[in-house]
Amino acid sequence: MSTAESAEIFDRGYRAYDGPRTGVQSSMRAVFVATVQRALGLRRKFRYKIVPLATILIAYVPALVFLGITALLPSEIAGQVVAEYAGYFELITVMMLLLTAFVVPEVMGSDRKTGLFGLYMASPLSRWSYLGAKFVGVMAVLSLVTTMPSVFQMAGYSLLGIGPDGFVEILKTLFKIVVSGLILSIFFALFGMAASTLTNRHLFASAGIVMTTIATTGFTEAIIENTDSPAWVELFSVFQVPLELIVRVWGSSDEFPGITGVSTIASFGAWAGACVLFAGIILFGYRRMEVTK
Repeated sequence: MSTAESAEIFDRGYRAYDGPRTGVQSSMRAVFVATVQRALGLRRKFRYKIVPLATILIAYVPALVFLGITALLPSEIAGQVVAEYAGYFELITVMMLLLTAFVVPEVMGSDRKTGLFGLYMASPLSRWSYLGAKFVGVMAVLSLVTTMPSVFQMAGYSLLGIGPDGFVEILKTLFKIVVSGLILSIFFALFGMAASTLTNRHLFASAGIVMTTIATTGFTEAIIENTDSPAWVELFSVFQVPLELIVRVWGSSDEFPGITGVSTIASFGAWAGACVLFAGIILFGYRRMEVTK
């Protein structure tokens, strides 16, 4: 007789769970941690870490270059060649797009593809608390590109004596950096989550994010160059919407004047309208999504 055939069951009793019941907050915390870990490739093979970690590190390269240049120059000249903060956010938008395209579909689509989403729904989580935890987790990862490089840049400028002058100015600059980082993080997090809601295939969602960005940018540039279109047409570009609002946060300059003829209210309206559109796609998609518990 085989081992399987000779197996015996000695106890068929049932014992209820008597451990701690931490509720929705603990479940949301677990989703948040799992999102960050998967986005960064933690506890996974090395190949899953390459893209997110390389993208994040590259976002710091411009700051290192600017700091190196200013450290080698006399302080009188260095103060004239430092990069503006609004310009730094423009430099990292490509890294932001790559991180969004590769990370967000991975952390959103994998739960549905593997059936983990159904397990989450069997917990105290609702669809909306699940999405909230996912959103915060995605934003936390994206902030490593949107906010931290500029904080590093400000700290380096301060050490070199060409940064904000005084504690109050440092707080003002830090506040603007955080606001600008949130503008980018919220926009691209919702954009990536919306694209990932439409398909379970990571490659399709990633391609959709990149192609939508390229198409809208090319479309607006073609219209502006070939027609007598109003200035607000530029706000149809996925890249331009958050960047234009960031320019308004820092104030226009000769290097980054902003779109002439577009008010700050219109710029904020375009950003908020795009975010509402993306959020609507996410909520509608997950509301209709079937779950097997």
